[in-house]
Amino acid sequence: MIEQRYKLDPIPLSQIRSTFSEAYLEFYGIDHLRPSYTAWIYFSKRLPKKVTPRSRGYAGTLAVFGHSQCWGSEGHCCNSELIRRFDSRPSRPMTRAFKRVPVAHRLKKHLEAGNDFLEVCIYAYTREPWPEREGRSLLCCRGVQLVTM
Repeated sequence: MIEQRYKLDPIPLSQIRSTFSEAYLEFYGIDHLRPSYTAWIYFSKRLPKKVTPRSRGYAGTLAVFGHSQCWGSEGHCCNSELIRRFDSRPSRPMTRAFKRVPVAHRLKKHLEAGNDFLEVCIYAYTREPWPEREGRSLLCCRGVQLVTM
């Protein structure tokens, strides 16, 4: 089993009003040329000793269906960033993914506690083998943002 832990930069909460009805932690540009994995998200300064969805600070789960190896010919999994504006063809199989995790309940509790920053820790794991790992990270994305509505 492969387990990895991540800590995001603190997110300032000064612009967040407590009157929101929905809140999401959005991950964009997710690279899924890796094994399928699950990531548990916590709003805390550090992960708990025993990491479970019942642990203190648990905010939500992110699951990514991955592709740990490319079985196509050379260049099959190379992602072209060139997209035409009105291109109606289906996207390439390895187009980077977008995931949205609902976190409204946990964020409201975090704001009620009087916190000025949101500390986010992530525990990602997979049971799949990953022979071509070479120090790469399970969770690899271009960015994370907090959205409230």
